[in-house]
Amino acid sequence: MQLRHRIFLATALGVLGLGAEAHADDAPLPGYGPTSIAIPVELTQRATPAPRLVRAAPVAYAPSAYAPPVYAAAPLRAGYEIQRDPWRPRGPVEVHDQWILAQPRMTLPAVSPDALPVRTWSLGLHVDRGSDFGWDQSGPAESPTDRRFIVDGEHQATELRVRYGAHANFGVGVRIPVYWRGGGFMDEPIDWFHEAFAGIGFLDNGRPSFDKDQYRVNGRDDAGNTFSWDDKRGTALGNIELEAYWHFRRPCCRSDWRGAVIARVALPTGGEPYHSGLDLGAQFVAAKQLGSRFDFYAGFGGTWSAEDEINGVFYESFRGQAFAAIEYAILRRWSVIVESNFATRLVTNIARYPAESWYINVSTRFDISSCVEIYAGFTENLADQQGTIDFGAFAGLIWRL
Repeated sequence: MQLRHRIFLATALGVLGLGAEAHADDAPLPGYGPTSIAIPVELTQRATPAPRLVRAAPVAYAPSAYAPPVYAAAPLRAGYEIQRDPWRPRGPVEVHDQWILAQPRMTLPAVSPDALPVRTWSLGLHVDRGSDFGWDQSGPAESPTDRRFIVDGEHQATELRVRYGAHANFGVGVRIPVYWRGGGFMDEPIDWFHEAFAGIGFLDNGRPSFDKDQYRVNGRDDAGNTFSWDDKRGTALGNIELEAYWHFRRPCCRSDWRGAVIARVALPTGGEPYHSGLDLGAQFVAAKQLGSRFDFYAGFGGTWSAEDEINGVFYESFRGQAFAAIEYAILRRWSVIVESNFATRLVTNIARYPAESWYINVSTRFDISSCVEIYAGFTENLADQQGTIDFGAFAGLIWRL
């Protein structure tokens, strides 16, 4: 090749940024340094290839100078905090069955599936006072010919409740109860209540025929073997319950379904006469807005107990429980809730003991501020009167921080 041809070819390759090892993808890009052009020194040698592109030092951009990166969209339901809604639903009050024979065992309350905001604490103080009156016998009230059982007394539970929103979809909690039972003082006012509301189904169960303000819990089984809790009264710590909440369905809007699974463990911490073994419980709960001010709640689950006998009373190891509730928001800060709770058989060895229990709870909840709430309500039995509390009242305070 003639000399002038070689000079022309080398110059053309240099201008185009090409060399013997150049590639089409080596073209200059925004943010990269300039391309160097190699000019052969010795015209008789091959042209030296242009060096590869070298990335320039990164440029610091102000946040407003560029569009943020686009990521895969997170599920919508994870972004809506129902607890921060000014018309937020409060849910049913968590009321455990305090019937004297049920006190030592785990029971599943009606509960809301709504999660606490992340890293939020909820501290609660709950007080539940009630009267128990159930019996099955032949003959006069105080001189029966055959008494299968009688449960006559009063109970009280004072509970400290702590919950924590550990994650958007996960929370934990603990319930620490202190129990009391004895003769009490409520028989007279309860007789008045039943007389006043007998027309709508609140029956007195024959209470006026029996001695008042007594504590007696005794009976027999079908074979004639007797039991007595007449000396099992007083105040003591109950079983401490640990709770874990998995909020598997968070709402994407106010009217969406909400759902949670709750696992509970009751530790055998109870003192006499409330001592019992380890209890386990699991519960599925759901809720949905109905109309602008109504919310519907429902749930079902079951409990298992490691200890099936307490002071001569034998219990079912497995017990099913369910609830349904309606909440009406009177004002932004004020709700009224009506709920119904059902549970399968509790006791197995007492003669003619009822096969199920069924309650109605009516409560109201009011926000004093964005962090403090108070509530109150009462409990009545629906079925069976002989195996459920006669009347109960409860109140409490919740502080969120």
